[in-house]
Amino acid sequence: MAVLFFGGLCCAIFLGGGARKKLKLLLQEQLGDFFQSELEQVFGPMLDDSELCIDKAFLQSLPLLEGRWEECFVEDNYTAVYRGLPFSAANVRLDHVYRRGAPREGYETCSDTVFLGLVLRCRTRIPAPSPIRGSARTDAEGSGVKTGNAAFDRRFCVTAEQEQDASCLLTPEFLQLIGTLERDAAGKLLGFLWDGEVFSLAMETNYAFASIASHVDLRNLDAARRSYRNSLQAMAELLDLLLTDTVLFAAQDQ
Repeated sequence: MAVLFFGGLCCAIFLGGGARKKLKLLLQEQLGDFFQSELEQVFGPMLDDSELCIDKAFLQSLPLLEGRWEECFVEDNYTAVYRGLPFSAANVRLDHVYRRGAPREGYETCSDTVFLGLVLRCRTRIPAPSPIRGSARTDAEGSGVKTGNAAFDRRFCVTAEQEQDASCLLTPEFLQLIGTLERDAAGKLLGFLWDGEVFSLAMETNYAFASIASHVDLRNLDAARRSYRNSLQAMAELLDLLLTDTVLFAAQDQ
């Protein structure tokens, strides 16, 4: 088995651009049971909860680069309960697809990645009176709901059917939590949505959930295992941070 595995690694290395993807597939074949065991040890078994689903239909409803992407890729999507908190997380890439060229020379289809990061959804203790949306502010957007936090208001445009509906979410404690979340995840929040009893966010970050960091040599199996465990621990720490907001994210009844 070892000869076959490392032989496959060597072949993948010489295949060029798709080498890392092929290496990841080989790793999944060899370490898939290990990955699944570690995932369930930290977060428990996978749950079937359609309200926490992360797919293209949901991403289109999320205030995230609206109108600037056509294709989405969702990887490592996992739904479970952590410390009594139902959540779903996935690594997401959004691509803008367009045609380039001229009629005489012909057209070619091109794509640019406009978002690469983490999408996280969690159940809240209290429902939002109406959907509350927050997106990275652009020059074309209006003033939105004012939070009293000048730095936050400069970065985000928040909308709700009734301005007072947003006040139950946009508390000083929550705004501080967002800043801490971005710092700990080494990322940038680009959009969030609180709809009913589910709070969702999209963060541009190099961190990948339930995955091996891009800088790790996939031929080093011990390093790959450590990196995978670290990615799970990082998610647990993010969820622990959310759980410090006892109004919104305190652990649900088991």
